[in-house]
Amino acid sequence: MIVEAVSEFPAEVVDVYREAFAESPYYEGEEEVARFAEEALPRHTGRRGFRCVVARDAGLVVGFAYGYVSGPGQWWHDWVAGLLGPALAEEWMTDAFELVELAVRPAAQRQGAGGRLHDAVLADRPHRTAILSTRDEDTPARRLYRRRGWLPLREGWRPTPGVPPLVFMGLRLPAAAPPG
Repeated sequence: MIVEAVSEFPAEVVDVYREAFAESPYYEGEEEVARFAEEALPRHTGRRGFRCVVARDAGLVVGFAYGYVSGPGQWWHDWVAGLLGPALAEEWMTDAFELVELAVRPAAQRQGAGGRLHDAVLADRPHRTAILSTRDEDTPARRLYRRRGWLPLREGWRPTPGVPPLVFMGLRLPAAAPPG
């Protein structure tokens, strides 16, 4: 398996998203896939510090991860900062890289792709921290983040009644190498 940074999304990224999030516990359908492909991806690729990595096995894209610099004025950043409160937002969301998506095709899961994608998308990021949100359940994603050192910043938050709870997590990144 090869993990590499890409400057443009391969078309298979949408198929990976479809497969990865169709199953439990996400159960996303074609409406959510279309929103990802037609709204989220185009908006996110234009964000400052955008970085995407893909995992390929025998040439087939089996997973991807991406993120960008989190900052004021971005919907998710402002929403989470308000939920965390001033002190936590200052500590975790100032100079932060936002890990937005990490997905692996079900057939390629449990083979290390998720960990490799995680490490590659965060490698050499010059930020103090990284932040993300995921389901506040014992999912493979949550277990991966815990193994990689992510800390829960706020658990059990429900955006709306009847929606599964979310956890907001933070990771301290290694200091940027001095110019040299």
